[in-house]
Amino acid sequence: MTPNELLLWMSARNEGSWVQFRSAVETLDLAEFAEKGEEDVSLPLHQRVRYNLERLGHVEFDVAGCEDGWRVVPPVLALCDHGSKVTGVLCGARTRKLMERFARAGSGLTLEQSSQTECPDVIRVHASNTDILMELAKSEGILCQADMPTALLSHLPPIGSLRGLRREPLPSGGKDWDVKQFTIKRKAMKWRTITLQEANAPGARGLFRCTLYQTPQYFLREEDETVRLPGSVGKYYVLSRRQRRVLRYSLAERRLTLLAIFRPPLLTERALILCSGFPPLSSVVHRRPRLTYCDVPEEVAGLAAEVLGQDLL
Repeated sequence: MTPNELLLWMSARNEGSWVQFRSAVETLDLAEFAEKGEEDVSLPLHQRVRYNLERLGHVEFDVAGCEDGWRVVPPVLALCDHGSKVTGVLCGARTRKLMERFARAGSGLTLEQSSQTECPDVIRVHASNTDILMELAKSEGILCQADMPTALLSHLPPIGSLRGLRREPLPSGGKDWDVKQFTIKRKAMKWRTITLQEANAPGARGLFRCTLYQTPQYFLREEDETVRLPGSVGKYYVLSRRQRRVLRYSLAERRLTLLAIFRPPLLTERALILCSGFPPLSSVVHRRPRLTYCDVPEEVAGLAAEVLGQDLL
């Protein structure tokens, strides 16, 4: 089974259990793995494929209505205005008939299908204006969202408050926990190995990663509160409090670059990816993995920075 066939299979089933997904991923026939970001290096294949399906807007995992499972998102054409052209990225469920109809897209449209590692092909269609792509989506009976990256980012709350996060103490026992604390020094930002006892000490503060059987959990301790939260949210919360800036934007190249250790939270990253439709480019500079999001309009870069509590460098 290829990643394309995996998405077709999931689309036909519409939803399923986590066990079914893992079993299906074990049959994947993949080429050599691409270079991973810092947070992906130690993840098993089924987790990497899961995150790619989420980041590209195809599948939702462990959300209301499918706890401990997954469901496929309805097909949608996500649009991004690049000034001289408008690009639509096909997200969500796929069928062979839908793919065939897109391949026969009408005049005035340019269709691209690009293979990717550990995720389904990226399918994009370009037109001179939004109306043409909205008409295409209507004719194919699928949803269409204009200015998807901007619309998505404008509905995300900014990082900087612990309101709405679940209060939960750190694990207090067990010898199999691997515990690390996120540290920020003048020229280094990394995870430092500590003991579970040190993390639970009365004066301990900061972001902690507690891993058991390859499953990490993240906790933020601040003053008298401990909250459980996504690791990427915790990192940007700490960065905003320390006033550390990690986003670098090139207006000339329309690229947003950051260290892989600071991969954005899921929905923020999805907005950045849907500018081009492609996952971020991976590179290593001075032994530090980096991620670069391409074709990002200035407005989208600014909104993403605002959500993350950052200023662009």
